[in-house]
Amino acid sequence: MSFTLPTVPRPLRYAGIVCLALAVLLASIVDPGGGLPRTLLGIGFTTYLHVLAYAGLAAVSGYALASAERRTLLAVAALVTLYGAAIELLQGTIPYRTMAASDAATNAVGAALGATLWWLVSPWFGIARGG
Repeated sequence: MSFTLPTVPRPLRYAGIVCLALAVLLASIVDPGGGLPRTLLGIGFTTYLHVLAYAGLAAVSGYALASAERRTLLAVAALVTLYGAAIELLQGTIPYRTMAASDAATNAVGAALGATLWWLVSPWFGIARGG
């Protein structure tokens, strides 16, 4: 049995990218305070947040573009990674934030995972995987 999930109109899909990108930016520049746990399963808690944020941004971008072509998704992952790197540079100018190459690398891993996840689920939305 096959099924196809509906897609929302293109302007709403693009609005999703903008909203998520703004949410990631805001979360990255506000004072984090001390409310987050330090580690979870031996891994820094913020590592999970980085992966989740950038995976989500890449997956939402693939969905918004309604594309599962490898080149498109590689470009999406690259652009999301560059966005994360730009935010890391911005954090270097904020006294209560720190810039870290390891965070930028984690963002890249998240972006790659998000693009891959979208590639895997895109047929559910009637979008053929391309080469």
